[in-house]
Formats: sequence, C-alpha cells, structure tokens
Amino acid sequence: MRSLSAAVLALAAAGCLAAAPAASGDPVEPGDAATAPVADFVAAYRDAVLGLGESGHTPSEVRADRLTPELNARLDAWAAQHPADPVFRTAEVPESWTVRAEGAAGGLAFALVTERFGPAAAVHRVRYAVRRDDRAIVDLMDAPG
Repeated sequence: MRSLSAAVLALAAAGCLAAAPAASGDPVEPGDAATAPVADFVAAYRDAVLGLGESGHTPSEVRADRLTPELNARLDAWAAQHPADPVFRTAEVPESWTVRAEGAAGGLAFALVTERFGPAAAVHRVRYAVRRDDRAIVDLMDAPG
C-alpha cells in the first residue's frame, strides 16, 4: 500500500495526474456519494433553463435523465401549485451555487445546495437525497431554516 501511495504522489508531483474538472458551481466536496451527482445535475439543469450548453437538452429532459420518475412527478405537482421553478425552488435562476455533503442514512446520501441570486447575493438552500448504489437523485426539498 505504501509503494502505491508513493507512486501516486510521485506521479502527482511530476504533473502526470490531473485533477478532474469541477462543476461550475464550485466548490464541491470530493468523495461523497451525493455531491458529484447533485453538482452535475444543478449545472446541467441551469444550463438547460438558460438555453446554454452544447447538449441542447430541455429542463424536462435533464430532469428525466437525472431524477427518478417519482421525484419528477412530485416536482411537477409542486410546480403546479407554486409560481417558481420546482428544482431551484424560486422564480429566479441562481447565479452561483455550492454543494456540500450532509451525511448519509438508509442507503441515501444527502447534499445541501446553497444557491446565490443577484447583486444582493440572496441565498436559498435546497437539500437533495441521492441513492448511494446508483447515484440517482430521489428527492429534493427546501432546506430547513
């Protein structure tokens, strides 16, 4: 194990190992089962809402690709009763965001997304639940307090 660690350190020092690019909502905590899929989803969904990105996917297509059908149905029901985007939970699109791990329980990992809006930097927080075995996003809700 020590020789493997030494080899990895040597490669990193020599510049042979590059860090993976992070999602546009940096910083994202590495190594957690929830943070990477949530950060990737938020970035892809935001790009779709704004009509940006190379994929050309609609917000509905991004949701269908990354969220469970049950969560999608709950988000549609939520949107029918609120004048806001069901993912961002506000009527605005965040200018930036951060994602941090919030622990794990019962086969789920949790992440907290802190969204920032406008020049006054208003903040809104959304809590995500991700199934650890397949990294599917199974729930999202306004974070308490």
